[in-house]
Amino acid sequence: MSIPNRFRLKQLLSPEYIFLFCAAFFIRFPFFFRDYIDRDESTFILIGKSITDGHLPYDHMWDLKPPLLFYFFAFVQYIFPDSLIAIRFFGVLIVFISAVVLVQIAKSIGAKNSFAIGLSYVILSSLFGSLQGIMSEHLAVLFFLPGLLFFLKNKTTLNLFLSGFLFGCALLCKLNYAYAVAALLVYYFISDYRSSGIVTLIRNIIIISVGVILPTVIIAFPYIMQDKLKLYIDSVFMATLEYGHTIKVTAIHKLKVTAWIIILGAIISALALKFSTKAEKKYVGLFITLFAATVFTFYSSGTLNGHYLVQVYPFMAILILGFTIKSEFKPGYLKYTIIVLLLSVESYIEYYRVIKHYSAHSTLLHGKAITAINELKKRGLENKKIFFADHHIGYWFLHEYPLTRSVTHPSSLSRPAFFKHFGNTRTSMQETKYIMEEINPEVIVSRKEWLSFFLETDPET
Repeated sequence: MSIPNRFRLKQLLSPEYIFLFCAAFFIRFPFFFRDYIDRDESTFILIGKSITDGHLPYDHMWDLKPPLLFYFFAFVQYIFPDSLIAIRFFGVLIVFISAVVLVQIAKSIGAKNSFAIGLSYVILSSLFGSLQGIMSEHLAVLFFLPGLLFFLKNKTTLNLFLSGFLFGCALLCKLNYAYAVAALLVYYFISDYRSSGIVTLIRNIIIISVGVILPTVIIAFPYIMQDKLKLYIDSVFMATLEYGHTIKVTAIHKLKVTAWIIILGAIISALALKFSTKAEKKYVGLFITLFAATVFTFYSSGTLNGHYLVQVYPFMAILILGFTIKSEFKPGYLKYTIIVLLLSVESYIEYYRVIKHYSAHSTLLHGKAITAINELKKRGLENKKIFFADHHIGYWFLHEYPLTRSVTHPSSLSRPAFFKHFGNTRTSMQETKYIMEEINPEVIVSRKEWLSFFLETDPET
């Protein structure tokens, strides 16, 4: 399973890649100016700002996500301080680069409709829900796909190491990709052990594994230097295990949540196997394995938010457009333009909101956090001690930080099992009382009369 493939940067100026960039930019551009798209993205922005101020992830602000994505947000803010537009533009670049690599993967394995595969990723990862922001899944895919491309090339030491290193970077953006990486290596061993030999396979897997581990070691180094390695291990690994143990839902519930994607995946996989040629089946099996391993993580967690699907869109696109559909779509940018225009309803709505807001307020930046901040300034409260129970991107606009690590992400306050991983021994009730009575915020910004992530009847509210 080795494929020679060369890609030169000048190819990015080819018409098909320019079209992919323009499609991503057109769909995502109106969302450059919305202050708040998703709680996760707002949290990443806050922790990224904390890093630019000299703090390590988890030490000053805390969230249940791997650290590399925080460093990405820090990188953007270091270059373009306080620029939401720059952050969202980098979102365009992330989706575009991922789509380009996906096109290269499709071409490498001889899949049909490589351009349509790339365009489908641009559309699916930019519309339908909170995907106009930068989610951890976007960054994980940005690293996972190049890792997969290097894996599919000739099995040289360098290609294998780079593949593992990029996989390791993907895991440090979204840990559940560990299942996909493990499944990939098992599939590789089973499918190639006769042709390559066990000794060669074990050697190759060891090289990939070294690459996978290296990013974790590199990011751990600052914690080692500051004698905070326990914080790193607890926050990145132990808290994730804790999250898995705290999900006490039945298998029936997990099936109810994920049955539709499991059934859809089974149908797509069966069709791809049926319509692919004998030579293609090895690659079909590979992508089915990646699809199934990723979907299993959705099942095991018992949750399936819309942005989770970004991780499986590349596999779905290749299985459907690359192997199930037998005809090769004729190139025609007018046809693809019409498809993009017809599907971009969410973008049209957002374009309308931006224009309407600009007409009324002579500024493009808008959203509920901005509205709240403007109201605070109108009342002379912007310098008071503020607790954003919702739309916590407001801290960033005011150049402030959340009151405690437990509310870096608003939902963390309702998850006391995580507190111990950053040295807090309180319960949710005790932490809430600590915030309200000892920190004693002078202003509370909330979209409800009670704290989000708690029920109205919960004692914390």
